[in-house]
Amino acid sequence: MNKFTINGRLIGLNEYTKANRTKSYLANKIKRYQEEIVILSARSCRLEKVRTYPIGLKIKWYEQNAKRDIDNITFAVKFILDGLVKSGYIENDSQRYVKSIEHIVCIDREKPRVEIEIKEIIKDEC
Repeated sequence: MNKFTINGRLIGLNEYTKANRTKSYLANKIKRYQEEIVILSARSCRLEKVRTYPIGLKIKWYEQNAKRDIDNITFAVKFILDGLVKSGYIENDSQRYVKSIEHIVCIDREKPRVEIEIKEIIKDEC
């Protein structure tokens, strides 16, 4: 089992969309920053490179409160997958490599974070 934690929260869809409309290249800068957070968090947890595919992700999003919609929160999976590919932890994030993503949203007022578990899928259901 391969797990790592990102302390704090990642940017949501609403903030990313606003940045995209505000200034040229601002959304790209934000995307690179969010990916770097993912990469540094994976390294600090000593994440192992995935060698067996396909995989599934189980992501627990711990928010400070219930203000953000689930689709706004889980949009950041884009940064998680792209960061894992960029850093070489996973080979690719296409459907051949990643078959499932499970999202669970919880509240933790004291310690917002994102917990990511990478699991090998034994039997391909499709």
